[in-house]
Amino acid sequence: DLFADIREFHEKFNLVYIGKPRALPVDLLAFRTKFLYEEVDEYNEDSEALSDALQRETPDNVEDANDVTQSLALQLDALVDLVYVAVGTAYLHGFDFNEAWRRVHAANMKKIRATKASDSKRGSTHDVVKPPGWTPPDHTDLVTDHAHRETA
Repeated sequence: DLFADIREFHEKFNLVYIGKPRALPVDLLAFRTKFLYEEVDEYNEDSEALSDALQRETPDNVEDANDVTQSLALQLDALVDLVYVAVGTAYLHGFDFNEAWRRVHAANMKKIRATKASDSKRGSTHDVVKPPGWTPPDHTDLVTDHAHRETA
């Protein structure tokens, strides 16, 4: 359970939030946003290094093959770090991440693969797109009773 691991990590460092969903304090929001961008940048840098290594690679060059291996390992680490920070941010918000994940996954499973680049707003047949009639998940009930709602 990714979320349980994140909770354990935050508890270890006394970065605990147990409460209703909330907006993050301005300083924490700025920190987490910067942190998320740093992890995306790390993945991008590692991807560029991999691209460079692949362009140099020849079947007889063990050093280049090791560069590819190292770059792939760095990409994997960067992706895990990105998810770790994102889930940690959800934890600090007090979100029911597991339920939101379930809903997003169910909605995403109703999407279709783009058959031509023009079907995709990203211009790629690698994309998965919303078919006619697709509806996004609704998370309103997960955040309605939030920390900023006045109590009677």
